[in-house]
Amino acid sequence: MRRLPFVLLLVASLALPATAEELTYYLPDAGSPSAYDPDVPRPSAVLGYEVGEWHVRPDQLNAYMRAVAASSPRVSISVQGRTHEQRPQPLLTITSPENHARLDRIRESRRGLVDPRQPLAEVEDLPVVIWLGYSIHGNEPSGANASMLVAYHLAASRSDVVAEQLEQAVILLDPSLNPDGIGRFAHWANTNRGMVLNADPGHREHREPWPGGRTNHYWFDLNRDWLLLQHPESRNRMVTWKAWQPNLVGDFHEMGSNATYFFQPGVPSRRNPLIPERNVELTEAIAAHHAAVFDGVGRLYYTQEGFDDFYLGKGSTYPDAHGAVGFLFEQASAEGHRIETVNGELAFVFGIKNQLLASLSMVEGGVAKRLELLEHQRDFFRGALAAAEAEPAAYVFHLDGDRGRAHRMLDLLLRHEIEVYGTTREVAVSGRVYTPGTSWLVPLAQPQSTLVRSFFEIVTEFNDSVFYDVSAWSLPLAFGAEYDLLEGGAYRPGLLGTAVSDAAIEPGAFGAAPGDTPTYAYAFSWDGYFSARTLNRLQRAGARARAATGSFVAETPDGPRAFGPGSIVVPVGREGEPGANAEIDLEAILAEAAAADGVDVDRLISGQAAAGIDLGSPSLRPLVPPRPLLVTGRGVPSYRVGEAWHVLDERFGVEASLVDLGALGTVNLDRYTHVVLALGGFGGGAPREEVRDRLRTWVRSGGAVVAIGAASRWASAELLGREGATENAVEDADASEASERRRYADFRDQRAAQLMAGTIVGAELDLTHPLAYGYRRPELAVIRTGEWILPASPDPFENVALYQDPPRLSGWISPENQRRLAGKPAVIASRMGRGVVIQLLDNPNFRAYFYGSNRLFLNSIFLSGLIDATSAPDAWQ
Repeated sequence: MRRLPFVLLLVASLALPATAEELTYYLPDAGSPSAYDPDVPRPSAVLGYEVGEWHVRPDQLNAYMRAVAASSPRVSISVQGRTHEQRPQPLLTITSPENHARLDRIRESRRGLVDPRQPLAEVEDLPVVIWLGYSIHGNEPSGANASMLVAYHLAASRSDVVAEQLEQAVILLDPSLNPDGIGRFAHWANTNRGMVLNADPGHREHREPWPGGRTNHYWFDLNRDWLLLQHPESRNRMVTWKAWQPNLVGDFHEMGSNATYFFQPGVPSRRNPLIPERNVELTEAIAAHHAAVFDGVGRLYYTQEGFDDFYLGKGSTYPDAHGAVGFLFEQASAEGHRIETVNGELAFVFGIKNQLLASLSMVEGGVAKRLELLEHQRDFFRGALAAAEAEPAAYVFHLDGDRGRAHRMLDLLLRHEIEVYGTTREVAVSGRVYTPGTSWLVPLAQPQSTLVRSFFEIVTEFNDSVFYDVSAWSLPLAFGAEYDLLEGGAYRPGLLGTAVSDAAIEPGAFGAAPGDTPTYAYAFSWDGYFSARTLNRLQRAGARARAATGSFVAETPDGPRAFGPGSIVVPVGREGEPGANAEIDLEAILAEAAAADGVDVDRLISGQAAAGIDLGSPSLRPLVPPRPLLVTGRGVPSYRVGEAWHVLDERFGVEASLVDLGALGTVNLDRYTHVVLALGGFGGGAPREEVRDRLRTWVRSGGAVVAIGAASRWASAELLGREGATENAVEDADASEASERRRYADFRDQRAAQLMAGTIVGAELDLTHPLAYGYRRPELAVIRTGEWILPASPDPFENVALYQDPPRLSGWISPENQRRLAGKPAVIASRMGRGVVIQLLDNPNFRAYFYGSNRLFLNSIFLSGLIDATSAPDAWQ
């Protein structure tokens, strides 16, 4: 007799629960004493309640998964690492006991699938590897809660079907892709839950406060970090992911309450061209399993709308660049425990049940397509390598000798197992010179060829003009690298030097002690990415530092050294003298900085320069240690302020105060040197009039406002009082053709086509301006994160950076918006009394990986005091 798959039996017996406390609602056979192994604890035995009655906390989730692993020979558990908040990231490996005994051999055999240079993998006896990852958005918790039921069923079921599935599959179950966010949301939902569940959408439980649980500790969307790997959660997970290179990946999310259920395929016209047709065929074949399950229970679902597969940095698309098949699942959210929707009341347990159904359907579909999935992965990597070998080519790049950016870029490439080499000789191409020691080559002929192309290719042609996420993510542009594609006669394998295996930062040099000659001062240039971290180390220790606004040549024990604008000088002085640092152990601080920050530190033996400004010159300006206030709270886009907080706090060690927008009217602004303001987003909001007036007074007294994104528009109108301060590309495009009649059905697509968010554009810097100190080239790539365009300042000296003509470097932008943007300012710095208002129209800290534009923000924090007035002092009175 043919056995029915368990998931279909489960669907056939499905009924709405009388109460949320019944395990049989999720797993109907749980009512039978013989259906499940009694030695494996049910979730309620560890939690103290049934799944869905309360929102599971990360500690409870981990405790249950450990209990399952301890009780079942089918399950093992490991910790991939820890989050920013030091929560563990568990991973369950679920397979048959026989497969557990040979896991290392299975993993080693799979190398032949993903590396064509290894012996050819025979797929007949290999298990398929299925990765199930849940709730990377912490306030989309049905997945994390369902993961306990998935683990219990696979560990305890006595079904022959499950036993057979586990013989043919290794299931990697990551129950909490974002433990910090899950914990934040669970706390909110549980503390606002009544004993009588309240479905009123206005009820407090359904109105999660800012910043919400979607994001991680620093308010980043971790589902955009699969490519970028800027956070420990992603880096830890990638180690496991690369070790296994799964064949089928499930990424479980939630969406708006009035929706139903989505699973891939996504919008056909918005598929990344690097995703092969075979991936689409397998996606459709496995989607048929999901459709059969949801048809069997009569639940609404949809495919091929709304969500796309263009950006390869999401959990459901990153696998597609690795010969795997990724699936996005989106369940309508209960926003707590129960909520009214246009489709009727939606219960949390209903969403959990759907995620369970989809999870088990993934296992069923993956096993059914085991051979095809394994063959696809093997053919994907072999085909990509063969195509690259047929036309040898490599990308060459350098980062202006900046050890910090080089360290971070190389580290990112190596974490993706991308092969990088030094160069054996100098390479000259397109007017650029790449020298050994500070330049690197990334050949296309390597297993990760597809990922290399995704990172390095410039994309300006598209099948669609609508995108769910960004349309460009070029790594060298984001890092501010110069790079070229070497192909044809320009590339020979003999250019490949030593393979890079360690991306640790190259230590900087710390000048030798000058013997009998005392050190007069220490100095280091501002060119290095982590120069600001070295300065912060000194300032936090109480050292007084000065910044050069001009160039000079100083004498050192090793001979004369040249220093450019922005260079930092730390005089030693004598005890009791003004500005002295004699009581501070500068030697120890700078020795540590040279090693950790990759900064070259020189000892200067005289205050008189060999050329240029002397060390006591007014052109060497004292620096005030920054004490930034970051405006947070409702009305502020949490992503944007989180990115600013992350770069200051985690990367550079700057103490930053987080103050809610509503508190700006009462907080003592005199404690702070900077107010970092990011406005806009879905919450709207702006400072009230009285707060605006307080900020104006504070700026005139010497404060600095750093306005990012849409806050630049507010700063123009409200702080600087400029009439007609901004234009909006979308609104203006609509208004320009207001008299036309257009098809109602085309509205969404036409409006989306006018958006510029997610496009990388070029700007040209004024290298003489303090905000551009440390840059060696005027060309700078920035990413457009909004539609607002600023007109130039009436003072031409305040326009620090202007968009190039044409502005696009990579990504989608309409021809009309290309014209609108060209020549307009990207950065404006306006003196106002004794203070300054800095407008950064594009987010310089985007997703933490725009290392090239980061410097604009860091200079705004550390060097804003160097910006002098360039117009009459009464201009702002």
